[in-house]
Parts: sequence; structure tokens; C-alpha cells
Amino acid sequence: MSNNGNRWDPKKFKAGEIPDTSVTLTDSLNNKTGSWRSMKPVIEDKYAPCIKACPTNTLIPQYFDQLIRGNLDAAGWILLEHNPIPSVTGRVCPHPCELGCNRGRYDQPISIREIERFVGDHILDKKGIPPKVETGKRVAVVGSGPAGMSAAFYLRRRGHTVVVYEKEEKGGGVLRYGIPEYRLPKKIVDREFQALERMGVQFKYRTTVGKDVTVEQLLQEYDAVFLGHGAMKERHMGIPGEEHFLSGLEFLWEVNHGNLTPPGKKVAVIGGGNVAMDVARALLRLGAEPIVLYRRTEKEMPALKEEVERALEDGIEFRFLTQPVAARKENGKIILTCVKMQLGERDRSGRPRPVPVEGSEHDLEFDAVVAAIGEYVDTSFLPKEALDKDGWLVADRKTGRTPVKGLYAGGDAVLGPATVVEAVGMGRRAAEAIDAYLNGVEDYKPAPLPRTVSFKYIMTEYFPKAPRVEVPELPVEERIKDYFKEEVLGYDLDRAVKEALRCFSCGHCNSCGNCYVFCPDYAIKWVDDKPVVDYDYCKGCGICAQECPRGIITMEFERLF
Repeated sequence: MSNNGNRWDPKKFKAGEIPDTSVTLTDSLNNKTGSWRSMKPVIEDKYAPCIKACPTNTLIPQYFDQLIRGNLDAAGWILLEHNPIPSVTGRVCPHPCELGCNRGRYDQPISIREIERFVGDHILDKKGIPPKVETGKRVAVVGSGPAGMSAAFYLRRRGHTVVVYEKEEKGGGVLRYGIPEYRLPKKIVDREFQALERMGVQFKYRTTVGKDVTVEQLLQEYDAVFLGHGAMKERHMGIPGEEHFLSGLEFLWEVNHGNLTPPGKKVAVIGGGNVAMDVARALLRLGAEPIVLYRRTEKEMPALKEEVERALEDGIEFRFLTQPVAARKENGKIILTCVKMQLGERDRSGRPRPVPVEGSEHDLEFDAVVAAIGEYVDTSFLPKEALDKDGWLVADRKTGRTPVKGLYAGGDAVLGPATVVEAVGMGRRAAEAIDAYLNGVEDYKPAPLPRTVSFKYIMTEYFPKAPRVEVPELPVEERIKDYFKEEVLGYDLDRAVKEALRCFSCGHCNSCGNCYVFCPDYAIKWVDDKPVVDYDYCKGCGICAQECPRGIITMEFERLF
């Protein structure tokens, strides 16, 4: 070919004469480079580790995104898709989500619980919308604690008639009668029940299932029954003189019913779990001098770490490696005979077994003793077909389904003593399974969870380091004087948004635009404020995936040569 006019022959040029820029005489859109591709980028939301760690699988980065954009209502509705009572869990949840948070491997995890509380409080009086369509199906819910509340919320949302049976005069279970006021104000619990009532959930208070009505009768009257009655029976220590002790659950029940007179000045609290911490801290606020006796060390305590830390900050005395073995009453006082313990081999719980130290018996004198060594579930009123040979309720943990047709269960009734958020998660999953059952699907199985974005897929170069936004709290000297003052004050809007901005938004596209900017082939299109891959032009170079800060884009093999 000769170099003639607009046509030229590169063979006629010397190296130094070849143009140093590419030249095209046609529209580059005609060159569909997608035909070169062996791998393709796939843009899809995945699960952040915080979502996977959360027992409710709340879509945390998704509602954070809406909060940051100023869409507070939208943030609330996203939150409610997986958690119906975020104003409660935002106060009492042990926040396993924060343990899973990728940001914790960079500087500090996001204060997810505090943001949840803020958004949950915002949406509290806006939720409770009745369903648009009624299905005509009826479901009975036994117990109005967190599992029952969750099941009732999601079943009613789907248009089913829901009737909750509660033995107390008000709803809430452990939320109302177990958790102290300074941690969870009862006005918050009241507003949660007002929302359920607005939805059309019906309540039958002062009705004990197993006494006033049987489970078998409920199964005949309703299309399905959900058991969410919790673990409200206190375990016994099995030592002489135990009849002189108060029960931890009964003490908290009395206090939450308005009895604010402590049982004595100097009070022993036996146990190292969450109930024991609530009892000790409540006693202090009522004017008593509690002393916690625990047979292992602080490291082995089953209570939430932050609750133990708060009790220590309050100035409560702990006597570790101390085990009561007998009690007697003398001159209006309770004499506890205790032994010192030492840690031995690990037991079935994985903790070192406490072993008595020979010759270490000693007496301690108290005005009262409160035992809080654990709780268990009452199964005496349940159908025998739903129990195993040891008398435990049998239920699938993913669906709540029991061996009895139409009977489902969740929360402590299945898990044993667990957390509020675990009960909420089980209540929602059981509601989904019940809804499927009511629609003729008896072998319902929940869909598998999406893939999780690990820390290695986060482009930390895009995120400046920043500490957590401080959570306002009452000073210790002020909080220990008032049982009714909420000790954690929570975020306002500015703090909540500032903290949410620290979020990596793992697995969730927040329309940062990096893929659009860095694509060399104009293969990323912008549709409805989101990136979409045009595979006609994408040659699979992977730059978009490499530059995605939050691991949303995955390179997948399309064909192999």
C-alpha cells in the first residue's frame, strides 16, 4: 500500500516518524471490545460482615447510606425489614455486628448500635401501618417478649390476623419486667406496643397458656401457633438454706412493678451472668450495697463484657473465686458459708472448672441474698410430641418448625437463655416459615445468605483513619443515684451521620463513581444513580473491580480458552 492522501503504509515510515498518538477515523463505539473478554465484572450487593454477624441480618450499610443522604424515613424502613424493634435493640443489644465490622481491622469498628438506636427512635412513632390486604389466616403467639413481638410484627405485616397471649398485665416480657429502667426506659417499650396495636395485632393479657387455654386448643382454633414464652424460670443452687434467697428474676420483676425498696442494705448477688449484673446495678441505684459473688474469675464471667465493666465503674464490689455452699438465718441476717475456689481443667462450657480449695470455708453476713445463676424454659405445658426424651422443645433453628404440624417456636424457648436480638431474629425467621406454611409450603427452607465481603477486598486507601464518635453518657456519680435515668444518652443527628460516614459500606454500592471514572472503555453506564456494565464494550480488564473501594464488583470467568 502506498502512502497516498489519507492512506499511509507504516512500512514506509522510519521508527521516529511514526505518530506517538493513536488515530482513528471512525467512532470508537463501533469497536465493541467486549468480544475480547474472558472474564466479566459483576456488580451486586453482598453482605457486609456486620450483617452476617447480626442475628437479624439487618442491612446495616444500606440504611446507613440512606441516613447519610438525609433520607431518615427510608433508613428506618430498611432497618425494619429485618428488625421490628430497633429502638430496643439499639439500647440492649450486645452488638455482635461491631465484632464483625471490617472497620475494626483498620482503626475502630463503627458504633452500629448507637446509630441503630437513633434511627429506631426516629421511626418508632411512624411504623405500625396496617397491612393493605387481609389473608383471613389466624396465628396465635404465646408470649409478648422480643421473639413474640418480632413474630407478631412480621406475620401481621403479611396480612395475617395475629393474637398474642400474655400472662402479665402488660406486654414485653423481659423487656418490661427483666431489664432495668436505666438501660431500657419503659416508655420505649410502651411505644413499641402502640405500634403493634396500630398494625392491628391483638393482645390477650392476663391469659396463661397451659392454664387458661392449652396449646392444643390454640392449634385447633388457629391456623398456626408460635411459641415465644422465653426462659423465665430461675435455676436453683441446690445448697442447704437456699430457701432464704431471693430470685434474681423475681427481684427485677418486683422492681419493674414499682417496688423500689431494697431487700436490705448489704446484699449478696450470686452469679456472673447478665441477670446478676442487672440485679447488682439496680440494687446500687436503690440505695443498697451489693457484693457480687462469682465462683470463677472476671475473665470467665458469662455476662456481657460491657455490663461487667459498667458494674465495676459503678463501684460495685466483686468477690471472685467464691462459692456459697450453705446458708442459715440468724438474728434477721443471712449467714453465707462460702469456700474459695481455684480454676482446674476446662469443662463442657470451655471454661476452667472451679475446684474448691481445701480448708477455705468462711462465713459472710448479709441482710439479703439474691441468687441469679441462670434461667431455663418451662416446657411443662407443651405437647409431648414437641419435646425430646429429656423434655426439651424440639425446633429447627432456621425456621422454628417443631414436630407438631402448625406449631413453631423461637427465642429462648428454643435457644435457652439468649439475647434480645437473637430472639428477634428467630421470631422473624419463624414468621417467614409460618407465612410459607399458611400459603401451602410445608417444607420451606430459607434462601442462603449472599457472599460476605472480607477486609482484604476493602480499598482502605480511600478511607482516612478516624476514631469512633463518642457516645454521650451520664457521669457515673450521677447515674448511680437514679434508677429511672437512662445512663446512655445516645447520638443526635449530627453524631449519627458523622459516625455513619466512617462506614466502609462493605458490599453495598453507594454510588461513589470510581468504576465509572476508571473504566478505559466507557463500559460503565450510570442508570438511576447506579453503575451498570455494558458488556458490549467491557473487555474484562478488571480495573473497575480493583478500584471499587467496598468489594461490590466481582470478576467472574466467562469463558476459558
